[in-house]
Amino acid sequence: MHAFTHKIARSAVVAGLMVGAMGATGSASATTAAPSSDVSIQETCPSDGQIGYGRVCTTLSSGRLFHDKTQGSGAVNVRTWYEKSSGGTISAKLGFNYAETTTWGSQFSQASGTTKSASWNRNWSSDCYSTNGLLSVSGQGTFQTPSGTC
Repeated sequence: MHAFTHKIARSAVVAGLMVGAMGATGSASATTAAPSSDVSIQETCPSDGQIGYGRVCTTLSSGRLFHDKTQGSGAVNVRTWYEKSSGGTISAKLGFNYAETTTWGSQFSQASGTTKSASWNRNWSSDCYSTNGLLSVSGQGTFQTPSGTC
């Protein structure tokens, strides 16, 4: 029954993301608010990082970095988020890489037990472009997810 509940929850999340993307504009914007309740749908990131259609993750020493893209009838919503599960407060920023171009959100501070996200709307013809989610932590370097495609 547990697996069935996860399938229903994932279906609801995908439907919600598609509805949200349908009203999106082509302008780029970034936020550092926690994303919707779909952050912990995966207890651990699989070894290849592929969670589902367009969604990838990677496990870091103090949390998990996620990245996905969704498209309704308009712009593609590109999103990267970091779920910090341990360690001290960090100063960081989230971003993504597409076609050798990196886009960054705003700098933020993040404590253990919190989630931060950034999202951007792009006027791409498809959400199948290969992108990587990025986390740049001051004094520690930049971390990335596997490539997210369709």
